[in-house]
Amino acid sequence: MKPNEYSQKNLRIPVIESIHTGTIELWMDACASIFGLAPIEREDAEKDYSVAAWHVHPVTIVNSKYKGMVARHSPWHVEESGGQIHVHRYRYGRASVETTGLPVSCETDAITLLDYSRPFTSLHTENDCESFFVPHEAINYRPSDALHAPVYGANSTLGRLLGREMDHLLNSLKAGATTILQDDIQRFLGCVEVAMSPNRASTSARMRARNSLKIAVQQFIEERLDKPELNVTLILENFGVSRASLYRMFELEDGVRNYISSRRLYRAVTELADAPLVRGKVHEVAQRWGFSTDSNFNRMVKREFGVTPGGLFQMPISSPKPYNYFSSVHELMSRAAQSAKTIA
Repeated sequence: MKPNEYSQKNLRIPVIESIHTGTIELWMDACASIFGLAPIEREDAEKDYSVAAWHVHPVTIVNSKYKGMVARHSPWHVEESGGQIHVHRYRYGRASVETTGLPVSCETDAITLLDYSRPFTSLHTENDCESFFVPHEAINYRPSDALHAPVYGANSTLGRLLGREMDHLLNSLKAGATTILQDDIQRFLGCVEVAMSPNRASTSARMRARNSLKIAVQQFIEERLDKPELNVTLILENFGVSRASLYRMFELEDGVRNYISSRRLYRAVTELADAPLVRGKVHEVAQRWGFSTDSNFNRMVKREFGVTPGGLFQMPISSPKPYNYFSSVHELMSRAAQSAKTIA
């Protein structure tokens, strides 16, 4: 199936899952078409590896834990399984790889993209490896695009983007998801395409990567909304983008400064709705969400809503109704839903 057949918005892709645990002999059999291996000898020979694997078209995702070994992806293995990019990260442990005559150091938390259309030899310590196998055609990749295996540090821009998308997919799968949103897979593939073919990545891949970057910046902002030190300079330092690029990213929000102010205002006002009549609450939420003074908070609320913070709410936000409670609006919504089912 071609990647563009999964272009329908909000389409969910089914997950195929398998889990294995066993001895090194079983591990060698399981990996036979990918590489040959020689385990590093030691006394504790039981349960040498464990693997949880999921296939979400077109990506195969594997979380494996195994002991130290030497692995060789030979020309024969290239014929068997060469059309893949192995995007991987070690949560603990590391590996040294030699491919195309050059060494690659795969350190903990760094993300390495290894082209399986080339032979390689690798030396691994005991580790916990997160692997994403991406077919070449899924990212329009040609082996000539990357002459070596790219490595992106955990704090580099692409390392952060890839890591965020990998975490998002793995967390969903480990939580038992049976389907994954097509948009989530496509965003990850866009980041891989840019990482492997930075000079040839398609416009759509670059757009998906930019979207992933914006989401990462938004998460960074959300986690620090209550911190006075949150500003444009801090974002630039952490993401390595230019001031102009950051502005373009938040152009629809009139710039990142305005976006931060709007998000702080949202947090403060929604918190105020929980207890608007409590003495000192306005001052408390203004301080908590980074407003320099109460008067600054008052001006922003007045400009946005036409009233001062103290006049926003006459009573706290209402508590949930019992499960069997139906308002007239709820009843109409229920009838509409039933009608839709009948028509379907």
